[in-house]
Amino acid sequence: MDQEKIAYITNVENQARQFEENLQLIDNQINELGEFIKNLNFIIKSKEKDMLSSLGRRVYLKAKIEDKEKLFVDIGAGVVLKKTPEETLTIVREQITRLQDVRVQIASQLESYYEELENFIRNVKNHQ
Repeated sequence: MDQEKIAYITNVENQARQFEENLQLIDNQINELGEFIKNLNFIIKSKEKDMLSSLGRRVYLKAKIEDKEKLFVDIGAGVVLKKTPEETLTIVREQITRLQDVRVQIASQLESYYEELENFIRNVKNHQ
């Protein structure tokens, strides 16, 4: 097999691997957003006035819930907007929908790479 074919198939393989990693990242984000929706729904329905709030790195702080109708949502670029829980749920559901759309596109592209790899392997076997 010549060097050009080896370089080509290596490139296809690397791109397929990158798409697999991207799919895993998207799946993780979708799962995290789904978990966030469950937690937000719990807080909306809860009568509790105290909660543990994450500071990050598995460190929590006991906090009082003063107003469940005003959430502060980071929309990026250092901008934080006041949103109701329902508005926040809508935003998160839209994010999940966009991620699922991207996931379908990536999965389709990955399938094309797999088919290309299979065809390449089949051609190599036929020429031996």
